[in-house]
Amino acid sequence: MNSRQYDQPVMLSRQWSTRTSSYTSDVESAGVPFSPVIKDAWRKMFSLLEIEVATNGLAKENVIGTGGYGTVYRGVLFDGTRVAVKKLLINSCQAEEFIAQVEAIGHVRHKNLVNLLGYCMEGAHRMLVYEYVDNKNLKYWLREYPKEFGPLSWKARMNIIRGIAKGLAYLHEGIEQKILHRSLKSSNIMLDHQWNPKIADFGLASLFGPQWVSMIMEALGYIPPDNCASPGAFTEKKDVYGFGILLMEIITGRSQIDRHKNQPYLVDWLKSKVARGKTADVIDPCLREMPSSKEFKRILLIALRCVDPDEQHRPNMGHVIHMLEPRDLLLGEEELLFLSS
Repeated sequence: MNSRQYDQPVMLSRQWSTRTSSYTSDVESAGVPFSPVIKDAWRKMFSLLEIEVATNGLAKENVIGTGGYGTVYRGVLFDGTRVAVKKLLINSCQAEEFIAQVEAIGHVRHKNLVNLLGYCMEGAHRMLVYEYVDNKNLKYWLREYPKEFGPLSWKARMNIIRGIAKGLAYLHEGIEQKILHRSLKSSNIMLDHQWNPKIADFGLASLFGPQWVSMIMEALGYIPPDNCASPGAFTEKKDVYGFGILLMEIITGRSQIDRHKNQPYLVDWLKSKVARGKTADVIDPCLREMPSSKEFKRILLIALRCVDPDEQHRPNMGHVIHMLEPRDLLLGEEELLFLSS
């Protein structure tokens, strides 16, 4: 890992945030080393028989998740390896297109990404075989956690934030052919028992097309304002917007949109609170130990920077990693108020 450090601290002004040059070397120094694609990092094509045996015939009792891309089943391979099998909703995807995309994402390896072990493509079936991450997802632990465990601690939340940032930065700037996630949301952040996050479903959006993905993400409230003007022109900065929403969810414990409670979008609610000087009101009230005021405001400022309505003013993920380090940020209340406007 490259141990170089920035010569100057990152400045959080609008002038700074409009820089658009590549920051691959900066990402290296932030703990996301540039790496060529690993050609032999995954297993193979799985047969339909292997999948059926592993999941007991895709039994209902083995379903562990459903989403816009398909249904996920738990399974155990012949060698005892626990896996998560995603049966994609699309069955008519061209074989060449499917294989090309799966090969691209299958060789990517990072500790904060869910590893793809292989795939199944027999007849109309399109299935992906992933490593099994056995501690549910971020959405569950923010809003549905069991009472005996209690809410995530602030320390665990910070670990999750840093891990998501590193995984996303790796996809954007750490591999030769960058991958845009396009559907980054709390249910796509898996957690292990040490509260280390692993980003799931990266690279799948290209199989479904921009309109399909935009429809799903808009329904969940994760689509940035600039997407309305150019829904097909997805960039890294739209992933950054999704990361900003995740930060807000982790800070507040709230969902981005809650139709049952008829609440405003999380972004609008949080900005309104900050504009009225009520930043303390946005912290998840379920937290048993509150963060320091300095650390909380630092994370809040990063979240606001990531959801800037102007795409060009959002930071790159390499910058975000450095912004997450306390030494890189000096802020005042006036900056928070400026960003919330």
